[in-house]
Amino acid sequence: MFKKCDNKDMNRGRPKQFDEQQALEAAMQVFWEKGCEATSCEDLLQAMEINAGSMYATFGDKQTLYERAFSHYCSRASEQFLEKLNGPGTPLENIRSFVQRLSDIDQKGCMIANTLIEFGHEKSGVGKHARRVVGQVRKALEEKLAAAQAAGELAPGTCPSSLAAFIVNTMQGLSVSIRSGAGRDTIRDVVSTALRLLN
Repeated sequence: MFKKCDNKDMNRGRPKQFDEQQALEAAMQVFWEKGCEATSCEDLLQAMEINAGSMYATFGDKQTLYERAFSHYCSRASEQFLEKLNGPGTPLENIRSFVQRLSDIDQKGCMIANTLIEFGHEKSGVGKHARRVVGQVRKALEEKLAAAQAAGELAPGTCPSSLAAFIVNTMQGLSVSIRSGAGRDTIRDVVSTALRLLN
């Protein structure tokens, strides 16, 4: 599925010095916007501002670069997620704050959801990584919802695992919707509906 650059591109000038993290960030942005299959080697080289020799020597082939870019995205997203989930508020307040922020989802959608669409069927590699991350998010939400229930913020009959799964599915659905051109009013309506379930 992954396409390699032409061999002739491998020798396009001598490898030059560059900021590896900056180049990885640039590659991540391209993959996030276009997906892996639709991203060409020229797209990557132009965004990263390096030559093919440098790209291959530092990041490997396109598949390896995508996996590294995806890991880079997940690390940042995880930090932001945990910061919101473990904020100064009560468990339910923190979850509601996290859900509220879904109204501001990037126009490119969520790279995790995008990766699941493209590679979720794969049993290993980046598809497996994406499924594992989603599982971790769902588990963290479930634990926080259970804490909210123990604190009396949720009704005793509420099922934390089902509600956590609902929030994750809402996140993924919003990502697909916004990449498909859904307007901000539609996104806000969906988020408002989800928030009503967290009263």
